[in-house]
Amino acid sequence: VNTQPVDADQLAARIADIYRDRPDKIIQVTGRPRVSYAAVVSAMDIAKAMGAEITLLRVVDAANSDWGERGAIGKAMAATSIRSTYVDQATAYLRRVADQLRQSGITAHATVKHGQAAKEIVATAKETDADAIVMATHSRRGINRVMFGSVAEEVIHASHLPILLVRA
Repeated sequence: VNTQPVDADQLAARIADIYRDRPDKIIQVTGRPRVSYAAVVSAMDIAKAMGAEITLLRVVDAANSDWGERGAIGKAMAATSIRSTYVDQATAYLRRVADQLRQSGITAHATVKHGQAAKEIVATAKETDADAIVMATHSRRGINRVMFGSVAEEVIHASHLPILLVRA
């Protein structure tokens, strides 16, 4: 894996050479702000270089988010409570990021989905007719990968689109 910084124009040219078409629509998957920041910057650089629009996506999976609260107030009530809180936080964050993208001249959309992350990412890419997906990855290895899985790996196997993985 090459971890050296790559100029956005060079990266755009490489992607265009490989796929012969410049992507018009990019899905940028966001997670926690500290984790997804590098991927947002990469998506922004590519969108600027290629004249593409970005759909920011955050998937909320309340059922697996906070076992402590679920146990304390009950599964159904906790799922609704947690989902509402996470959706509100995710929506506010995506609006701020979308506003920053728009200020830099990029057409940006924001959407929050509920469910299993990989399935929702692939479904949203299809719904928006995206040409590429950009997402951060934790680069888990060994037992951590076995225990926690890899959303990025699931997306790679489920989607036919080019995917740029940015190490978080």
